[in-house]
Amino acid sequence: PKLCRRGATTDDLLEISYIGRVVETDQIFDGSAIMIDGRGVQGRGNDVSLFFVLGKQPFGQFPPGWDVGLEGMCVGERRRLIIPPVLAYGDKGVPRRGIPPNSTLQYDISLVSINGLATPQ
Repeated sequence: PKLCRRGATTDDLLEISYIGRVVETDQIFDGSAIMIDGRGVQGRGNDVSLFFVLGKQPFGQFPPGWDVGLEGMCVGERRRLIIPPVLAYGDKGVPRRGIPPNSTLQYDISLVSINGLATPQ
């Protein structure tokens, strides 16, 4: 956005909404406020957004590609991240979430707030 003078940096608390899909199969595997097979995604509690600290999430919670792809993002901005397997879940994948080994992932992400502020800084 034009008004943005400060994008997201390491240690910022980000609030995002997103949808994740496996590029090779075009299957949605995760997202905020989505339904898969008529059910909410386990562990998301039907929330419309998700909070995490950029650069500090536990390994495996989110793909490492988020730390690279969301750096500098501004409140109100949308990004499409195409994350190669090496920055996603590699040769193990996450079978319980529908992510096969060596999958490329696509995330459509909207940044809702940085450190609790929902207006561009």
